[in-house]
Amino acid sequence: MDEAVIGMKCITVGSRLIGSGYPTFIIAEAGVNHDGNVEKAKKMIDVAVAAGADAVKFQTFTGETLASKDAQLATYHKKGAVSEKETLKELLKRLELNKEEHIVLFEYARSRGIMIFSTPFDEKSVDVLEELGVDLYKIASFSLTNYPLLRYIALKNKPMIMSTGLHTLGEIEEAVKVIYETGNIQLALLHCTSHYPITAADANLRTMNTLRSAFDVPVGYSDHTMGITITLASVALGASIVEKHFTLNIQDRGVDHDASISPAELYNLVQGIRDIEAAFGSSRKIIPEIEKEIQKVHRPSLVSRVDIAAGTVLSEEMITIKKPGTGIHPRDFSWVVGRKATVAIEADRLIKKDDLE
Repeated sequence: MDEAVIGMKCITVGSRLIGSGYPTFIIAEAGVNHDGNVEKAKKMIDVAVAAGADAVKFQTFTGETLASKDAQLATYHKKGAVSEKETLKELLKRLELNKEEHIVLFEYARSRGIMIFSTPFDEKSVDVLEELGVDLYKIASFSLTNYPLLRYIALKNKPMIMSTGLHTLGEIEEAVKVIYETGNIQLALLHCTSHYPITAADANLRTMNTLRSAFDVPVGYSDHTMGITITLASVALGASIVEKHFTLNIQDRGVDHDASISPAELYNLVQGIRDIEAAFGSSRKIIPEIEKEIQKVHRPSLVSRVDIAAGTVLSEEMITIKKPGTGIHPRDFSWVVGRKATVAIEADRLIKKDDLE
């Protein structure tokens, strides 16, 4: 791939930078957990706002354009089917949101002060999102080899976040090349294991390092495990972006509800990520201010083992090492041995340099 066009170490979304060294961009993935109900979708926006997520994301598609008559239900789809005879096309039609509903949701999210964007699955969906003025686009793993769609989105010259499940490193490279050839190099990649849900053993978080090394772009994780532990681990390993499905009620019947986190878990996830970021601190090994009191209490100093009369020459047997750390440093043990006490030193007391000659 042409070195001249490879890689940006951060992308710009609105007024913020996303990449290594910047706060993790937290995407609350509403997906299709609104079940095609715009009022339910608005409640999900409220949850994302209350949790403190950076953005809430939906999916923009029509069942007609996304699936053919030959498309089969995956196992996780069947959890949301209304009958054994329902096709994937029919299921998707029930979950789609039309343009007017998108307008309602985008206006509502912006009134609540949260960024909103979506994953489009066809060019007409991209056109709808453009009319709504999205700040960035999400590319689903399922669309990674849909090169016409990749080009169409890339030519909008907006930042793009692309999930990479289901595909090899070589296929990801081809997709990146398709995007970069449009001149749009504002790209981030998310490691993803495309199954719903997955176990911790399926997460393979170290793949993020492979993507970062191979493409020199911001890298993150789209998490399909249960709970929030693995998402938090991805941030500790350097994820610049995390995406997590959430729902209003994990007991609801639907495609993704039981593989999503609850509103309370979403709140805990955001707080946990911010705590991890705060914990990164500095790479400099220093004694921080909060340690200085403890330093005085718990570091050791030279202490008299016995009563020492004035004029006594100190021997090793007269000296021990104990708390606190406000006296002579233990490294100076040999300097003290052989010196004369100028005053009487009571047993179990700090030996002071001013008391010696």
